[in-house]
Amino acid sequence: MKTRKLLDKLVAYLDGDARKRKKEKDEIKAVLKKLKRREKKLKNLLDETKDADKRTALQKEIDIVHAQRKKGVRLLKA
Repeated sequence: MKTRKLLDKLVAYLDGDARKRKKEKDEIKAVLKKLKRREKKLKNLLDETKDADKRTALQKEIDIVHAQRKKGVRLLKA
């Protein structure tokens, strides 16, 4: 490895704050994946459902999940 790369690794290792941010970032990514799977599952269920009341409830839940995903993506980019 080049010297610069080794120094970057050393700084990352010694900087506890950076490790904490990386851990939080990884956790957010995992939650976003789960939310995406849930949203897809709900959309499939919405397509199969004929009852208007159930469709309305499912759509509200999809909207909530989607909003949470948007918040997570915004947080991840910040």
